[in-house]
Amino acid sequence: MHTFMMIFVFLHILCWAGAFGMWIAAAKNRQPRPGMAHMAAAAPVFGLIAALIGIAADMGINHMVIGIKLVLSVIVAVCAFIAIKKREATPAPVWFAIPTGIVVNIAVALFM
Repeated sequence: MHTFMMIFVFLHILCWAGAFGMWIAAAKNRQPRPGMAHMAAAAPVFGLIAALIGIAADMGINHMVIGIKLVLSVIVAVCAFIAIKKREATPAPVWFAIPTGIVVNIAVALFM
């Protein structure tokens, strides 16, 4: 069960890394690629699957951390889809909420 959970954790981290990398690539001209939003939307799905596997296997998962990460993940995914729709007209708070949410999400995972 642990190996199965780690596969989903790896996919979760890979999605965040891809979304952050695509944001960096698009930061200069605010022309985001659709993959950024799709990776930001897939990350909470993989993370939730990994958390559910950990809970089912009684691995001592902290439910508060999972809830915080899920809320942050949904906010980042929504902001990413807004950025895809509005392109250059994306408001600055929405545009910069994407990398901020990703970094805070990783920090919560590491330090809580």
